[in-house]
Amino acid sequence: MCLYCWDTEPSQVNPEGPRHHHPSEVTERQLADKRIQNMQNLKKEKRRLRKRFARASPIPEPGLLRSS
Repeated sequence: MCLYCWDTEPSQVNPEGPRHHHPSEVTERQLADKRIQNMQNLKKEKRRLRKRFARASPIPEPGLLRSS
């Protein structure tokens, strides 16, 4: 909305400035970031467990080593 005054340029009553985001928009972004972080943590945990429980080479029986 503009107010017209004599001898001056129109001035805006509500100037366009930085808009405050609606609280739900902020929480949506926070939820998305949290989901991404949880997925990354799951990938790290899966990688860690895969290394921990990887199949090792079978240990030979003690009797087989003494046969020489």
